Amino acid sequence: MQGEKDWEKYEVARKLKSCVDSIRNEYLQDLKSKQMVTRQRAVALYFIDKLALRAGNEKEEGETADTVGCCSLRVEHIILHEQLDANECVVEFDFLGKDSIRYYNKVPVIKKVRSSSDAFSPENICRTFTGRSF
Repeated sequence: MQGEKDWEKYEVARKLKSCVDSIRNEYLQDLKSKQMVTRQRAVALYFIDKLALRAGNEKEEGETADTVGCCSLRVEHIILHEQLDANECVVEFDFLGKDSIRYYNKVPVIKKVRSSSDAFSPENICRTFTGRSF
């Protein structure tokens, strides 16, 4: 049973291989969108693509572990920096991922991610790169 599920995942990955460049180009263009929800999706796709973050989802009632993925990050999981350790536009992640394994990483991001993030509110996926938690 598990082997079959793994095989299905690999088959999906093989199909995605042929359209990855198109998906990347699309989310990079979406970083310039006037629609906030489109820019938020583009930033999430950037994080998933470049950092191999799991997408994540809402918890079902009764689940006790406070694990998250890219789309369920909260303000306490990220600090945005204009500059850190001689790098510009750095995102600092600190959260529990799958199987309650801590994910801690400081990652320089492209300026388009920074400029797209400037307009996001604290309740959304990103805010400004000002060295504050969002």
